[in-house]
Amino acid sequence: MSRRILLLLVAALTLPALALAADTDPKKRIDPADQRKAVSIVLKRSDFAAGWKLLPSTPDSDESLNCPGFNPNESDLTLTGEKEAEFERQGGIPSVLSFASVYTSKSDALKSWTRTVKPALARCIGHVFKEAITEEGAQVTIAAQGRIAFPKLAPRTAAFRVVANVKVVEAGQTTTVPFTLHLVALGNGRGDAGPLTIALGKGIPDAVLRAFAKLLAGRLAAAKL
Repeated sequence: MSRRILLLLVAALTLPALALAADTDPKKRIDPADQRKAVSIVLKRSDFAAGWKLLPSTPDSDESLNCPGFNPNESDLTLTGEKEAEFERQGGIPSVLSFASVYTSKSDALKSWTRTVKPALARCIGHVFKEAITEEGAQVTIAAQGRIAFPKLAPRTAAFRVVANVKVVEAGQTTTVPFTLHLVALGNGRGDAGPLTIALGKGIPDAVLRAFAKLLAGRLAAAKL
């Protein structure tokens, strides 16, 4: 596997899991208790086998992300806690980004879910991924994108898959590698959580994706939001 391809993919995955344009983001009024709950929900290093590492946190970006046909407005909603934790195996692939969000009320969480968790979300993930990779000089073809069947692990559960082919030309040789991104969105009470994963070929195994999602769903329930 070309190190160039890996670097491009890792760069793409630093984008927030459910990235929205900056002027439509929910307001943030971080509450210490809710922030602790968000931190308790995301994946920990102890959840992974040997060979995985936690990546350093990066500051939030104010750059607007434009997804054709998908720009939900959450500016009337309020976040009181949020946390992301990203892990990768040596070399950068596979990568797993977990996230947790706590809203000021269940009503706000339900409004956010209704506005964002829809088929257009998969298209947005594919679009953001393609744009990030293309800016670095590679070519990306989105082969498939959309919602997929998934066990109902939380009161609100939805899963999406994006299949992409990444093409890089190096020293006159063209390399094309298939990658699969999975996003599982979980909601319970005032909270949302989930994993965003990327791996070669068909993506991380179904059993592993379900294990991560089940772990997050359990912690989301335990937070009693």
